[in-house]
Amino acid sequence: MKIVTLMEDTACAPDFACEHGLSFYIETDGRKLLFDMGQTDLFLKNAAACGVDLSKVDTAFVSHGHYDHGGGLAAFLKINDHAPVYVHAQAFEPHFSHKPEGIKNIGLDAALAENPRLRRVSGVTEVGGGLTLFSDITGANCVPQGNRTLYERENGEYVPDRFTHEQSLLVREGDKAVLFTGCAHRGVVNICARAKELLGRDPDVVVGGMHLFSPSTGKSEPDENIRAVAERLAQTDSRYYTCHCTGPHAFDVLRETLGERITFLAAGSIIEV
Repeated sequence: MKIVTLMEDTACAPDFACEHGLSFYIETDGRKLLFDMGQTDLFLKNAAACGVDLSKVDTAFVSHGHYDHGGGLAAFLKINDHAPVYVHAQAFEPHFSHKPEGIKNIGLDAALAENPRLRRVSGVTEVGGGLTLFSDITGANCVPQGNRTLYERENGEYVPDRFTHEQSLLVREGDKAVLFTGCAHRGVVNICARAKELLGRDPDVVVGGMHLFSPSTGKSEPDENIRAVAERLAQTDSRYYTCHCTGPHAFDVLRETLGERITFLAAGSIIEV
């Protein structure tokens, strides 16, 4: 399985663009997948630089209803005329961030909400070909404090975002299983635990953000919280590739416990698992 980081907050070389956002291209023996689409259309530039033809993608996914993961949706729909795009049923509901300058809308482009290419799902969805989407997280361990600045709207009032619109993807190829998270707002520990329930074992590899850094506040989670996450992850049999909202400081703290079992990805990174 080949995984190309098309967008991330940092780049592995000057030839690649970067922005606050995330996008992965995933290629298996039988599928060409896109998981998230960054904040703008810059992921298209990086795809071309990596030799990835996104017009050939057969299935796409948006992990949750934030602009830095689905802001490039319109660009993808324009260059690819056939791939269905799986979104959670609540992904296009309004979502907000409390920034120093006030409440800011950080949701997806509402003009795309009725696009016929979208496939609205919830719970556990078997997409076929070894692909499973799931959003039914019930665990509440090590949930990021950074979620406290993020809101949804209920009866005209801003309320804490419950992140029921967040979904993760399991990709199976042969005897390998890889879990993709977007930002893991529900807590990477809880998402990995649910993936283990669905698989009957730990995923071989986990790829994605862990939301241990808040762009709204510019601060990482307290070190003791990061270490608590690391200790839980160390008890699994998975290898971790992280990026985006994990943040460099949290990565360094995670690495104290996980060592070579965790690697940081940047735009332009290509890994084989």
